[in-house]
Amino acid sequence: MKNSTVAIEDTDENRQTCMKYCGSCPSYRKNNLGKYQPDSLFCGRGMSNNPEKREDRCFCLACELFASHHMALGHFCTQR
Repeated sequence: MKNSTVAIEDTDENRQTCMKYCGSCPSYRKNNLGKYQPDSLFCGRGMSNNPEKREDRCFCLACELFASHHMALGHFCTQR
């Protein structure tokens, strides 16, 4: 899966932006991804290590980081 052309830094601001989308994401809730690492910013830090994760209507396209970093479509919490 293609990642961004510009690295997404692991900053408080980027994590807060991510959590606006990932924290309310159906996949995030369904898979309890807050209990696994990384717990946010999957597009920049890698997929969740939850062994049972399943994608469920990803919100990546709505995320400001997705647009500003020219991300390729992907379900970052479940695939990389």
